[in-house]
Amino acid sequence: MATVVPEKKGNQTYYFLRHSSGTDQLKRYLGKTIPKNIGELKKEFLLEFYQQQWQPKLQAIYDNYQKETQSLPEKIKLQNFESLGITFTYNTQRIEGSSLTQEDTKDLLIHGITPNKKSKIDTIETQRHHDLFVNLTSSDKLTKITLDTVLSWHKNAFEQTQIGEAGSVRTYAVGIKGNPKIEFATVPEIKPRLAKLFKWINNVKDISPVEIACKAHYDFVVIHPFGDGNGRISRLLMNYILFKHDYPLMIIFNKNRKPYFKSLERSQLNDEPIHFQKWFMKNYFKENAKYL
Repeated sequence: MATVVPEKKGNQTYYFLRHSSGTDQLKRYLGKTIPKNIGELKKEFLLEFYQQQWQPKLQAIYDNYQKETQSLPEKIKLQNFESLGITFTYNTQRIEGSSLTQEDTKDLLIHGITPNKKSKIDTIETQRHHDLFVNLTSSDKLTKITLDTVLSWHKNAFEQTQIGEAGSVRTYAVGIKGNPKIEFATVPEIKPRLAKLFKWINNVKDISPVEIACKAHYDFVVIHPFGDGNGRISRLLMNYILFKHDYPLMIIFNKNRKPYFKSLERSQLNDEPIHFQKWFMKNYFKENAKYL
């Protein structure tokens, strides 16, 4: 973590922020006294430190992914996205407790075979999620992502299983069983915080789209605007941002469910998004190692 380091020169003490990892080190002057907003300064400083490590890798991934995709016929690109959509749908549903196996999901989405003795709700939501993903990745890219955009995604995904709530923000408090310390947005906060998030998504210019996707995912989960489906919509939002900016998508695999949730929880409990951001980037680099 970032630490405050005092340095004496003569009779005067000067304060610096310092953080190191491996051979990399970053140092920033604070002043002759420690600022009152030192907590926020530490967060900004840590993010800057890791951004310097992430940026060259993100650029390499983008460049090499572009070279690969530009050489592919449109038909192959479409097939790749269809295959990716099945993998994404299976894992995002399974993370939330879907009873459908990977084979069930393939049979349903490729061959139209409804799995036997499996939850009807899980089957419907799997099909609806996949249809939504295919529609989004085969249509013209949206100029802006808004609250109405995401409400329409939620409605499309859940209108058959969340009657009366699909496509609407919640009107009641929610929490996490077993961890009362994690708090989500209150009902009056939901729409203002979402408006702020989407304004940021649509206007931020100085960071990589991968970082935008990561922060959008995290902030959306922290707001938790729906009674159900927040994780799935946040991962869809994350991947649509990557798709919109021509980056490889991010599949959060069900096998990584525990560390994924733990990184979200740790960030929320400490109000330090950097924990989730580090987990996210580590896995994004791992899944896209062939482009590095």
